[in-house]
Parts: sequence; C-alpha cells; structure tokens
Amino acid sequence: MYMLAQFFGAFIGALFLYASVVGLTTGCEGNTADQIDDGANVRLCSASCTLDENDVFGDCGAPFGLGANTVSGAIGQGSAFIAELIGTFVLVFTVLMAAVHKSNGSGPNAAPIAIGWSVMLAHLVLVPLTGCGINPARTFGPAIVALISGTNTFIRGAWVYYVAPFAGSLCATLSYEIIFKNVPTVEDDEAV
Repeated sequence: MYMLAQFFGAFIGALFLYASVVGLTTGCEGNTADQIDDGANVRLCSASCTLDENDVFGDCGAPFGLGANTVSGAIGQGSAFIAELIGTFVLVFTVLMAAVHKSNGSGPNAAPIAIGWSVMLAHLVLVPLTGCGINPARTFGPAIVALISGTNTFIRGAWVYYVAPFAGSLCATLSYEIIFKNVPTVEDDEAV
C-alpha cells in the first residue's frame, strides 16, 4: 500500500506542477526555450534547460522539464544504469547503516543527517547525467503526466529508472548482509 501511495503522490504532484505552469509553456516548439528581448526573458519550456557552448538554450528535455528524468545525451543508457545503480546503492546502504544497524555507534539523530547527505551527494553527481531518479515512484509520476499531456511519447532510457533502483537496493542489501552477518550488536555486547 505504501508503494502505491508513493506512485500516486508522484503522479498527483506532477499533475499539479503541469497545471500550474501549462500557460507558461505555450509557444514552445519541440521542448526548447525561446529567447525574448535579447535573452533577457526566456519562456519556461523546461526547468532543466542547459546552456550549450555558446550560452544559448538548447534541448530542454522532456516534457518541459517538469520533473521527468531523461538520460543525458552525453552518456549512454548503460552508463546511466550504472550511475543510477550506484546512486541507489549509496542511499540504501546509508539507510541500512544509519537507521537499521544496531551497533553503528551514533545517536538516533545522526540517521536523518547521514541519509540527507547521501541523497544530496546522489543529486549532485546524477542530476547532470540522469536527473537522479533514485526513486522509481518519483520518476513514474512525471513520466505518466508527460504521456497524458502529449508532450512526450516515451522518455529516453525509461527502463533505467525502474531497473537500476531495484538492482542498486538489492546490491546494497546483500552487501550489508554479507558484511555484517556475524558482527555483534550493542545488545549482544551488553549481555556479556
């Protein structure tokens, strides 16, 4: 039920975002931003527009950049898969170490800080490459809104955002189990 709520929430959030900016995106051809008044104003066609080597807005991504992840043209889908897998691995392993592991030596307030830093690190590294889709539910909502609104028929490398997080979390969980299989917990130490 929790997973369904996550997917539904991502979908509703993307719908609200689309509804709030749909008027700003009219007149944008092919998901590119138009420069107005010598570049002083730019119509919003993408929240994730990047400047090319001439400081001109280029391809702004799909759809209007309303949170839909796409694999950057600079890397292939295989590289995007590895990047997303590693990003998810780091996040899940951090959650297991900070919030689940009993003998991590830190207080209960350290887990949110460690998890937040791992999410920030993943975003700093992955946003330019893949948009950082380390949560399939977060990727699902904008992708469905893109299909419904007719702004994009299929997001480039969509499979990456569903397969890599599951593979990364599986690798993190297996690594955690292998590394800490026979490590005594705080409760075991106190019982002696």
